[in-house]
Amino acid sequence: MTRLLITEITYMGPVFCVIGLKHDDDKIYSVRPVSPETNGWRYFPYGRGDVLRCDLAALGGARPHVEDRLSSRGFEKETTVCEGDVVKYLRRAECSSSLPELFGCVLHENTRGSGLFAKPSEASRSICGTETCNLRLDLCGNELRATLALPSGEVLRDLPVVDRDWLDFVGAALEERRGPNRVARIRRFLDSFFHYKLLSCPHHFVRLGLTRPYRDVCWVMLDTLFPLPQPAWLEEF
Repeated sequence: MTRLLITEITYMGPVFCVIGLKHDDDKIYSVRPVSPETNGWRYFPYGRGDVLRCDLAALGGARPHVEDRLSSRGFEKETTVCEGDVVKYLRRAECSSSLPELFGCVLHENTRGSGLFAKPSEASRSICGTETCNLRLDLCGNELRATLALPSGEVLRDLPVVDRDWLDFVGAALEERRGPNRVARIRRFLDSFFHYKLLSCPHHFVRLGLTRPYRDVCWVMLDTLFPLPQPAWLEEF
């Protein structure tokens, strides 16, 4: 049995992508349990910080998704780790402070639109954590997009946010029962209050990931943003 500390839960179309940390001796590294039916999970009733037991087997997936492991049985919850400790462990796993070190390759700007991408054959991994000097979230139509500055001074612009908790938070803020001007209010929150909540948090941390290859490229996305949003924040705006 493998013990995984769940750190990522992201939306991948109609299913969830899940990533956890595995601890072997003094090494902590990321593992992505993959369903035997699809690449994602149709139902995942657990949260970040949950420690789950599961059976995993080598999958031999194509680069850069070297973290993939086949899950051969269901999950069993053992305990829960607080958010600050989750980030403490993430900082001991895959981390980078500069652009080329994120995935071990050059990242390319999309000349026909927004975002950044990597070439699958060049990237050595598909997940990495980083500190941020600044971060901005924008609501663009129905999409949440992120721009962030790395400690190196390099900037990643217009990344899609796939973090389940943050997308659910924005979705809840836009529910009709919350009254008029919902879009304007959530945008004001993201422009001001959001920065105070995140950048003043001692365990503020970001994890970036690469999508599955599509037309020979893997797009960069914001997988996880700590701290996670609190339901009480919805009442503050």
